[in-house]
Amino acid sequence: MKTFHCDVCGNLVFFENTHCVNCHHALGFIPALLELSALVPETEGGERVVAPAASGHLFRHCGNRDTPAACNWLVPAAETGTFCAACRLDEIIPDLSIAENSEHWHQLEAAKRRLIYTLLKLHLPFAGTAHGKPPLRFRFLGDPPGGPAILTGHEHGTITVNVAEADDLIREQRRASLHEPFRTLLGHFRHEAAHYYWEVLVEGTAWLEPFRTLFGDERADYGEALRRHHAHGPDAGWEKHWVSAYASSHPWEDWAETCAHYLHIIDTIE
Repeated sequence: MKTFHCDVCGNLVFFENTHCVNCHHALGFIPALLELSALVPETEGGERVVAPAASGHLFRHCGNRDTPAACNWLVPAAETGTFCAACRLDEIIPDLSIAENSEHWHQLEAAKRRLIYTLLKLHLPFAGTAHGKPPLRFRFLGDPPGGPAILTGHEHGTITVNVAEADDLIREQRRASLHEPFRTLLGHFRHEAAHYYWEVLVEGTAWLEPFRTLFGDERADYGEALRRHHAHGPDAGWEKHWVSAYASSHPWEDWAETCAHYLHIIDTIE
């Protein structure tokens, strides 16, 4: 993630910061500009941003600013919605009556905001389309007592993440046991978002045949492909043809792993 500088004093500030530690001005992230700006309170029911590109415009804080999500994104004062461009995508948040879920939600939202930042930077749509493509939505769920376990995955625009993935110990145990070096919260979001963009950008479009030429025929039995992969692992020499072992399991997973690595590269370069 790129670094920023306070508009008032020039001090180095970071994507998640809510205040400049040098001059103590409040900070807020403006999604439309991809900028972190210092804020000056106004009497008209909002805060004026100092960033030159938004000079004169009033914003207010996201409704999740003072929740465990600790969102520092801004909403234009003229908008009627409570939440910012990232938080409004949530359908289900973790059950906050469970003590550890406050910290889990904090970690989930921090990773999700980094994903949404990159999607905005790449001008990728996530509001759905007039052609029946669903909008992007998120559900953060915990395993119910007695099971079954909640599976992290994507289905028709909805990304579900098991809140246990926000527990560093549990996630590291799974990362090691499943030999998934990129199993991070942000890695999950990138991978599942890639499945969403296959539906939005490839399925039913002129890109479908080029996709099949490059990645393979996605009509191959998906469930059987995953069962075979988890039972027997990847074929020997997979490193010569795929970006990860999991990418070799099915064309959809090849696409998702490749896109996730592309997003990783984009963020690393920045």
